[in-house]
Amino acid sequence: MSLLKNFLTILLPILKMYRVEIPLDNLQQAAINRRQKLDEDRKKRIFDPKTRVFGIDVTALDEQLRIKNQIKEFDRERDASYHQYSNYTNQILSLMDDQTAQARRSHLQKINAFRATQQTPSQSRDFDLVDPHALLKDLPARTGDDDPRCGVSGLQKFEGEDLGVSIRDREQKEQMRTWVQKQLWEKNQRLEEEAASKRAYEEYQKDVGLRAHTLEQAMRSAKRDQNKSDNEFNQYLAAYKKHREAEDRERTLQQNMQEILSSVNGVFLTEKPNVTDIKGGHKIRVDLFKGITHEQKMEALRIQAYQREENERKREAARSEEARYALHEAAKNRALLLLEREKDRKAKEIAVQIRDQNARKAVDDRKRQTYIDKVLYTNPPTDAYHKQFNTTSR
Repeated sequence: MSLLKNFLTILLPILKMYRVEIPLDNLQQAAINRRQKLDEDRKKRIFDPKTRVFGIDVTALDEQLRIKNQIKEFDRERDASYHQYSNYTNQILSLMDDQTAQARRSHLQKINAFRATQQTPSQSRDFDLVDPHALLKDLPARTGDDDPRCGVSGLQKFEGEDLGVSIRDREQKEQMRTWVQKQLWEKNQRLEEEAASKRAYEEYQKDVGLRAHTLEQAMRSAKRDQNKSDNEFNQYLAAYKKHREAEDRERTLQQNMQEILSSVNGVFLTEKPNVTDIKGGHKIRVDLFKGITHEQKMEALRIQAYQREENERKREAARSEEARYALHEAAKNRALLLLEREKDRKAKEIAVQIRDQNARKAVDDRKRQTYIDKVLYTNPPTDAYHKQFNTTSR
């Protein structure tokens, strides 16, 4: 019952949270307001000459369709909410039924257990009257020498008589037999435990010896492999050292030979005439240079004269380009000024035309208004004429 109360305490806030309540008065008022709005919209459509003459108002139809779809969507959401709430309520009721049935079964089981343990037939008040084993449970005429019911007149007890000697001997023998069996069992258990401990110790010693032997073999094998690897690496280092020393000797010998050849065939000793030409370019050897020749001097003067002429041609071309650009700018400015004057002239002409048209239109409007006021509409309508319209939408 306490579990059910706790479950209901947790469940009630959830039911309040998911409750969907729509008062009936609000629904009726919403329906009345919707019908009144539709009637007002119908009046507007009927009393509007434009809508009545030109045809159906598509905007109004679209609005009605939108409202209808909203109503359908609202009804669908409401039905879905009712359905969800109904399913949730059914689940909760099913859970409550299961809990109630479980509580009822538990209560019945407790009642039956109480009856089986606390309300047995042997515990009833009148069971001694119908007990089939009453004679077996009843006390014998005497239970022993110390039985208080053995009085002098009953002749049940005499001095020097030992009536329980046979029972006492039997119990003593039984006790001795039990002690011997227990001692034998304890001795066998101790022997078995000692044997098991000895076997376990022997197995442990054997396992330790096997592991030690395996570890020693592994260490020896690892040491042999390490020594072999060290020897191979040392041999490789010795061979690499010999090869490097041989390469160094060969390189030193080649460098010495190259130095001797360079000294013998060098420019300093051979005194070649093209010492001023380095790799076919214009660079010269400063340490061997003794001045330029007459041909080189004339070539330098010729190049300078050509450069001066080229610079003069560039300056002349730039002056010509600036003069041409100035003429182009002046012509463009004159053309823009003429276009602006033409635009102002056309704007003035258009303004004069618009003013004349407005004047003619004003004269026509005054004539038309005079005709409407003085000729066409000479009988003004009365109030009775206006009251006959827009009285209902049906």
